[in-house]
Amino acid sequence: MSAAYGGVAVVRGVDLVVRGGEIVVLLGANGAGKSTLCRVAAGVLPAERGRVLVRGREATADGAVRRARRGVLLAPEGRGIFAGLSIEENLALQLDGKDDREAVYARFPALAARRAVLAGALSGGEQQLLALAPLLQRPPAVLVADEPSLGLAPRVVEEVHGLLTELRAGGTALLLVEERAADVLGIADTVAYLARGEVAWCGPRADVDPDRLAEAYLGWRAGV
Repeated sequence: MSAAYGGVAVVRGVDLVVRGGEIVVLLGANGAGKSTLCRVAAGVLPAERGRVLVRGREATADGAVRRARRGVLLAPEGRGIFAGLSIEENLALQLDGKDDREAVYARFPALAARRAVLAGALSGGEQQLLALAPLLQRPPAVLVADEPSLGLAPRVVEEVHGLLTELRAGGTALLLVEERAADVLGIADTVAYLARGEVAWCGPRADVDPDRLAEAYLGWRAGV
């Protein structure tokens, strides 16, 4: 798959598979094309060339709404919440059943105690938990998460990663972009390095070594 902005190629010939019950962590330097790849996977940005398959079926022409209906969700960089709505209103947008919302509150008492508070008044960690918590009640087939722990304290990062591993255990396929490579490698099954819009290396977490990690963040290409 290839993608471009304004005729300028950003992602070139990427071939990547994310299976159910697997976390694929995508690493790379700033500008390597990670967020662009996430947007294409979720249908927010159309592929310029190539194909996108969901559960083995053609989805290349599907936009974000149709792809979401097929179970592909994007957790964008930053916080996927509506700051001007309350916690309860944010949850109601994704969980129309009261029992589902109460299950979220039972899991996250800090949200329950402040359900009438505007989401924009929450801490960054609380906002991210609010964005991800509904997924535990209605797990997607595929979750594309673009730096879900960005700007969060280590304790909250651990909690966010715990939610992601729960989704994996339930069969969700996860494509995860993270800034803190050392933290996220602990939950990865497969690691892919993106350099200059191309997959420079992809393999099991056990095969990752420090040199490849340097390649990911310095933008070097494996074998060069």
